Amino acid sequence: YFTIAFGLTWLLQIPALLLAYANDQPIGNEDNLRYLFDLVRGRLTTGELTSYLLFLLGAGPVIAAVVVLGATQGREGIRDLLRRMTNWRIPARWYVIAFALPLGLAGVSLLAGVVVGGVDLRSYDPLLPASYAIPFFIYLLLVTGLYEEPGWRGFALPYLQRDNTAIKASWILGIAWAVWHFPILIYYNLVVTEVAPPVLIPILAGAVMGTVGWTIVNTWIYNSTESIFLMIVLHGWYNTVTSYVVLPFENMVISTVSAVLPWGVAIAVSRKYGDEQLTEGKRPTLRLEAAT
Repeated sequence: YFTIAFGLTWLLQIPALLLAYANDQPIGNEDNLRYLFDLVRGRLTTGELTSYLLFLLGAGPVIAAVVVLGATQGREGIRDLLRRMTNWRIPARWYVIAFALPLGLAGVSLLAGVVVGGVDLRSYDPLLPASYAIPFFIYLLLVTGLYEEPGWRGFALPYLQRDNTAIKASWILGIAWAVWHFPILIYYNLVVTEVAPPVLIPILAGAVMGTVGWTIVNTWIYNSTESIFLMIVLHGWYNTVTSYVVLPFENMVISTVSAVLPWGVAIAVSRKYGDEQLTEGKRPTLRLEAAT
């Protein structure tokens, strides 16, 4: 699964990033939404269109899940994945958690930036206009949530949990999830923000640890609901809130607190429910059998 997920994404996205670098073209969620609008208006150059489409086609996690489930469980495995992807009938409190948690984490991070990091809120310069917020959220539901969650939480997590505790499965998945993002993280930091190459090492290490913490939180929510639909919503919403609240200030305190805070939630969840399940009930698992 990970071979397909990584291989397909990197096979497309690394050439896309190299082409973008040659064209002096920024690549990222916010930029990609603009490229989509420009594509509709017929304003993209050939180079911009090529790099954008290559990057957009790198949906490795969801394709890998479909391929592996189809090969091992046949149509029944695909149907079960689709069932969980459309499972929106869950207790309302989980929707409250999914929408409130990113807002709370981002709000506390911003407050820390103001109190400790010397951030002046009057300097706020969003990466996208406020009028783009809803289209951006919808866009992220598709190109981050739908691209990734049927793979990460729909396949990899329950498969890893068949022989591992929920916390160990989360560590494995969290590290893999972070490393999967390395090409775009390296490009963004070296090319867009132009950090010195030696600084990239602690940035990537921090990204791994931050992703593991957030993965544990995601495991708690998925294990409690078994709803890939909710995870798609959470993924898109978290990225939207981060884009509008955390990223515009480019402040080290805000960025650091934003990466560390999920660990507070993860530790609280671990202490309440235990590392074995990370939920009140039994952790969902997935066992593969050869398709007939």
